[in-house]
Amino acid sequence: MQPSDLLDLIRAVYGLTSDYQVMKRFGFSQTGISNWRTNRSFPDDNVLIKFADALDIHLGVLLLHSVIWRQKDPAAKAALQKILDALAYCEGADL
Repeated sequence: MQPSDLLDLIRAVYGLTSDYQVMKRFGFSQTGISNWRTNRSFPDDNVLIKFADALDIHLGVLLLHSVIWRQKDPAAKAALQKILDALAYCEGADL
């Protein structure tokens, strides 16, 4: 998941039509929103906590997306992605 994908999910859940509305709704900076929209940075953990609650997604899943996005080592990135993919198959899990 890219940071821009996360913004799109938040916009959809709240029926917001612009990143500006996300910024105002959650009190984020324009720079932060811009960096997420252009995939230059991933939201920090405090933001992910808010987003997990807003999206009704287990915080651990968003944190794992964050770690994968930040990971530079291709082997480590692939291993983390396998964990995330495996979680998608866990039916009935509290995700």
